[in-house]
Amino acid sequence: MVLPKLTQLLIDRFGCDGDEVSLAATLDDLNLYAEDRDEIAVWFGDLYGVEITQEQINAWETVEDIVGYIEDHME
Repeated sequence: MVLPKLTQLLIDRFGCDGDEVSLAATLDDLNLYAEDRDEIAVWFGDLYGVEITQEQINAWETVEDIVGYIEDHME
């Protein structure tokens, strides 16, 4: 449920190539920088009511890290 929404956000908002977005893709490989990661956190926080600390955002390294955190903390 989270992966398709994240994939679409990465394509639409950040211009990522959909073929490159996978659970194993690193955020660095997708050229997602600190401010992009913050924006993703705010978007999913608003969408699913998930509180995401800056420490957690900084720990994200892959798409799987984001998806796993969101799914584990959804209301």
